[in-house]
Amino acid sequence: MGFEENLKKLEKIIEELHSEKLTLEKSIEKFEDGVKLADTCIKSLDSMKKKIEVISKAKDGKIKIKLFEEKE
Repeated sequence: MGFEENLKKLEKIIEELHSEKLTLEKSIEKFEDGVKLADTCIKSLDSMKKKIEVISKAKDGKIKIKLFEEKE
């Protein structure tokens, strides 16, 4: 499952928990599912962050790898 799908499922779980229509047992089950999905989303974001690297040559000709978020 992709990041976007997991995020949508997590958003749905949050809505369900806020609705107050669930039993305590069902709320705990949904909460556990939400924690697992949140962990999966965080791992996906970490993985994507590692992939977003910019490779550039320094003045001395060496290859320099920087994270995308770094400013020059």
